[in-house]
Amino acid sequence: MNKFKPEAFFDCSHGSWQGLFKELTYVWEAVAAIPQYIEKSILPEILGEVEDGAWLEPDSVRLEKGSRVERGAIIRGPTIIGRDTVVRSGAYIRGHVMTGEGCMIGHGTELRQVLLLNRSNIPHQNCFFTSVVGNDVQIGGNTNTANRLLDGREVKIHVEIDGRKQIFPTGLNLFGVIIGDETSVGGNVLFNPGTIVGRQCQVYPKINVSGYIAHNMIIRSKASPLEIIPKNGRKVK
Repeated sequence: MNKFKPEAFFDCSHGSWQGLFKELTYVWEAVAAIPQYIEKSILPEILGEVEDGAWLEPDSVRLEKGSRVERGAIIRGPTIIGRDTVVRSGAYIRGHVMTGEGCMIGHGTELRQVLLLNRSNIPHQNCFFTSVVGNDVQIGGNTNTANRLLDGREVKIHVEIDGRKQIFPTGLNLFGVIIGDETSVGGNVLFNPGTIVGRQCQVYPKINVSGYIAHNMIIRSKASPLEIIPKNGRKVK
């Protein structure tokens, strides 16, 4: 049984991105498939609202009905923004990005080669690159992906199958994170290259996350709670 197929991480039953997952064996293969899938699928058209002062690359963006791009946002193509999605002021979408319905891309957020499924939010001051974010995922502010190893080598996926550690090549030297459906991520988190996070996880703030995190897990630091000491040195009773 393949526990790393896309259906194990995402509800793939509906959405304009369904076709992306059909031919994939492992969920991480989706990252490399994003650019070609968007290029084949896109029919550039502006059906939503674009405020004065926003810039969308001509003939390279599809903005679905009910969506809004606020002033100061920049969207380069090819990019597909799904229905009822908001791209807030100051967001920078650098191309090969596709969102589902009801998403939010916030102020100061930068995206490149990202698939964002339905009802997920990347709210403010985030950098997400070469990644897939599932349905109903909430990302905290200042949470980012590191998508390149320091030595620039190929990013490989490290997982355990039937009790054995296995390594899968991605063919990419740029690879961020896979985040499964209904996972919540706190602020100031760093996802290291090649990270896989399952469904319904909770990732606490201010930590670095690497490797494979199974479904329904809580990820938090082992550090002790904060100690609060008065400046005068007297103990608090």
